[in-house]
Amino acid sequence: MQIPTSVWRDGRMHLSLGLAVSGIAAFVVGARPEWLGLARTPEVGFLQIVFMTVGMGMFTAGSIAACRLLWRGEQWPIRARLGARLTATGYVTVAAAVMADILGLGSQTWPGEAHFGPVQGYGMLAGEALMAVGLLLMFPYRRVVGNRQRSAP
Repeated sequence: MQIPTSVWRDGRMHLSLGLAVSGIAAFVVGARPEWLGLARTPEVGFLQIVFMTVGMGMFTAGSIAACRLLWRGEQWPIRARLGARLTATGYVTVAAAVMADILGLGSQTWPGEAHFGPVQGYGMLAGEALMAVGLLLMFPYRRVVGNRQRSAP
């Protein structure tokens, strides 16, 4: 069973994918503002941390909503539910790693200067890896690719 073309033309799908792309753009602006000439200081500031956290949240919400629309008309299987939870857990890991200093968990405590160190970077990468695994579990491969018959040699 393939996904009907009406799903790809659905306004909710466009909104979900737009939210995901906008989230990635906001995350990149927060992570690398010098690419757009927006960096004022060499340190990572509070506004950059907010952009990274909000951007990744927008990406997570948009990608889960888009995958949910791909399963239209069917109940989610266990692997898709597990994938949604893994994706959300990955986002929480990314948010905790990025905001560690602000929350008082990092090497620099608030109200001092926010610092984005290598341990926080590794935590962010671990959260992003969890999100990637979760999104791979959520994707309905059989519905998108279709049931192709293999010909016997």
